[in-house]
Amino acid sequence: QVQKVMPNDSFYFSIVRDPGTLGPSAFSYFRAAAPAFRRSPNLDAFLASPSRFFRPGILGNHYARNLQWFDFGLPEPAEPAMIPKILEKLERIFPLVLLAENFDESLVLLRHSLCWPRDSMDTFAHNSRDSPQKLSPEQIRLSRAWNSLDWALYSHLNRSFWRKAEKFGMQRLREEVARLRQ
Repeated sequence: QVQKVMPNDSFYFSIVRDPGTLGPSAFSYFRAAAPAFRRSPNLDAFLASPSRFFRPGILGNHYARNLQWFDFGLPEPAEPAMIPKILEKLERIFPLVLLAENFDESLVLLRHSLCWPRDSMDTFAHNSRDSPQKLSPEQIRLSRAWNSLDWALYSHLNRSFWRKAEKFGMQRLREEVARLRQ
């Protein structure tokens, strides 16, 4: 819908986050909005058996599974073989997708993609937790498994991001990230 009202040469970008940490964060943040989360006594119980609490199609439950896939408006594929084609098409629409876990590196690549001068960007931490929730490797694994479409999306876009970073030059990227942080 956005493409219908924007000029053809518009530059679209977005951001993704590892579903291993996004899923548990969504559990906390959207607990009141998602019946699947409300029905579960806690995160561990939800991750141990999410299908026990999750019912597709119930209002608000889109927050409880593959939230990023939903946010990009991607269709739930009938077969896993469709996923790579869906992601390739998405990447043609979004030539750059930032990584939340590598936000400073993402900003450097964004600045260069938009041809902005060096002094056009400043950063400051905002709306982040002082002490992020400590997740076990098992919680991360289970969250990625439950959000398998988000994991496929994130994995694909993460690889794409680092290919762009390599093309940009890793040493150059490190230097510009250091300047940005300074």
